[in-house]
Amino acid sequence: MKIATTFATLGLSVVLAGGALAQEKQQLAFVVNAASDFWKLAEAGVEAAQAELPEYELQFRYPAQGTAALQNALMDDLVAGGTDAIMISSADPKNSIDAFNRIAGQVPLFTTDSDAPQSDRISYLGSSNVAAGIQAGEVAVKAMPDGGKCMGFVGFLGADNAIERIAGFREAVEGSGIELVDVRGDDVDFARARSNVDDVLAANP
Repeated sequence: MKIATTFATLGLSVVLAGGALAQEKQQLAFVVNAASDFWKLAEAGVEAAQAELPEYELQFRYPAQGTAALQNALMDDLVAGGTDAIMISSADPKNSIDAFNRIAGQVPLFTTDSDAPQSDRISYLGSSNVAAGIQAGEVAVKAMPDGGKCMGFVGFLGADNAIERIAGFREAVEGSGIELVDVRGDDVDFARARSNVDDVLAANP
C-alpha cells in the first residue's frame, strides 16, 4: 500500500516536472513479475491510490508469464499506449538492463521488490531484501534452537531479491547449527512449487 502510494506520488512529481500535460489524465503503470497472491496487497494499494487520485489513471499489470521477455514487451506496449511512468518488479533484472534503459529513455522508470541498480531507473522503492532474509533466519533460529537442516524455496533463483534474501538468511543462522541444504526455484509456477516441497518431504520423511 505504502509503496503504491509513494510510486504514485513520485511518478506524478516526475511527470509533472517534465511538463507532460497533453493528456487529460496522466497514466502510471505498476508492472509485477508474475501473477501471484504476493502482489494482491500491492494491487489493493494501487486501487486505493486510484480512489485518492481520480484525476490520474493508475494501472496494475501482470505479465502473461513470469519472464523478462514478456515483462519488457508489456512495458513497450504501455509506453506505446501513452503511459507516462512505470514501476516494475523485474523477473530477471541482470538480463533486462538494455530493455530498462530503453524504457527509461522514454518515460520515468522505477523499480520495486527486485532492483536493477545498473540500469537508468530513477530509484528503487522497497524494503531491504537482505533484512527480510535476516528476519526469516531469526525466526528459524527460534523455531530450531538445537539446529537442524532446512530448505529454501524462492520464485526466481537468479533474481537479486531472492539472492539477497538467502544471503540474509545465511547470515542470521550462521553459528546456530542450522544448515541451509539447498535453495529451489519455481519460477512462480504453483504446481512446481508444490512439487518442490513434496520432493523434499519425500526425500526426508
